[in-house]
Amino acid sequence: MNSHHVLIAGASGVVGLAALEAFLGAGWAVTTLGRAPAGPGKAPHISADLLDPESLASQSDALKGITHLFYAALRPNADPGIEADENAAMLENLVAALRRSAAPLERLIFVQGGKVYGAHLGVYKTPAREDDSRHFPPNLYFRHEDFARAQEREGLKWTALRPDIVIGPSLGSAMNLGNLIGLYGTLCRETNTAMQFPGPEEAYRNTLVNITGTEVLGEAALWAAENNRDGAFNITNGDVFRWCHVWPRLAQWFGLDVGEPQPISLAERLHALRPVWARLAARDGLAEADPDRIAPGAFGDFIFHVRKDAIFDVTRARQAGFPGMTRRSDDVLLAHLDSMRARRLIP
Repeated sequence: MNSHHVLIAGASGVVGLAALEAFLGAGWAVTTLGRAPAGPGKAPHISADLLDPESLASQSDALKGITHLFYAALRPNADPGIEADENAAMLENLVAALRRSAAPLERLIFVQGGKVYGAHLGVYKTPAREDDSRHFPPNLYFRHEDFARAQEREGLKWTALRPDIVIGPSLGSAMNLGNLIGLYGTLCRETNTAMQFPGPEEAYRNTLVNITGTEVLGEAALWAAENNRDGAFNITNGDVFRWCHVWPRLAQWFGLDVGEPQPISLAERLHALRPVWARLAARDGLAEADPDRIAPGAFGDFIFHVRKDAIFDVTRARQAGFPGMTRRSDDVLLAHLDSMRARRLIP
């Protein structure tokens, strides 16, 4: 029997689902935790609100065997100070509950991402390295990392995984670029228009970007846990690309012309086309009639308008022995579209 038992907080999100699949596939004992009454899979599930310590106190028996915590819970807020305070409290409440339960907790693995470098601000030092200076606070990920460092004196080891633009299956996520491309391409085909890149020419032709498929992220979580890797690690597919080299393959997948880059607001236009999507979903028997559940346009309005290189240096993870960053991002995106079709999210 595997003596390692991982608790996955935020298991219903795109990142948590990746970790869930990886740990289950490796034979680990797994428990999921979230506010929903049921978990995303067949693993035992704890329903609790991480901002409410009392809801965790009643779960002592379920927590007492946990050796590893994979933390991917997130409570977004437009106010960065409130966001930092609430998300810090959530992680700290959970670790405190595990300690009260006398859980033999060995390692905390938490997910940060490009926001730790200031990617949400539109420009940051690139290629970003794990030891780069922080941007001006507040930032919820700074609070997580400072807390993790403080736990070292209590014997708790930690790993921070830093993916960028995670591509994988989920619904209801505010940041799902793969789903958004699937939604946009489908509507381009439905409305008889070319699949123009919905951002400026500079973002299309000149800007270097990278993304992270959920498969490699799940592998990284398992690698960190099984190999006791300490500290922060950038995790991407392993390549960098310009949208002008990838977008034509995406358009070809939909059977569309590429056209020319043309900056638009996807948030505005997808909202206007909600009736079109509803009719399409009913006609083709799709699994989701609400396009906002598939992917809101606002994330694309940010990503597709970034005019400066936005890439990570992944040398540290490679030097530490992580073998997974060997993917081509265009292949990852096309595989994601295939998956959306298989799940009846797009026709």
